[in-house]
Amino acid sequence: MDETAENQYIVKESDTAEAMGSGGLPVLSTPHMVAYMENTAWKMLESTLDDTQTSVGIEMNLTHSAPTAVGKRVDVKVTLLESTKNIYTFHIEAHVEGKRIGKAEHKRAVIQTEKFMKSI
Repeated sequence: MDETAENQYIVKESDTAEAMGSGGLPVLSTPHMVAYMENTAWKMLESTLDDTQTSVGIEMNLTHSAPTAVGKRVDVKVTLLESTKNIYTFHIEAHVEGKRIGKAEHKRAVIQTEKFMKSI
């Protein structure tokens, strides 16, 4: 697996705090920034798994430090810090026009899809 992965997202009206209900302003919501970060880590890890596996997020320690307007591009970079058994730890940063708007440490667990779905 590559040690890093990157993805870009364009902030839509539906991604705002106002639309999400997590705030009253038309700026990128924290839940959507988390989704951008988690999606990038998931895609990075997913490409290494077989058809019976997937990964699920189990922990996120996050700072959302600057607002982002609708229409702006958010660049997300994920770096694998470590893997222990089936747990992968990532450092993630989100930038807009070169300015960091958020950072996180995120953990994902690799699971057997069928067994996981039978447990719910």
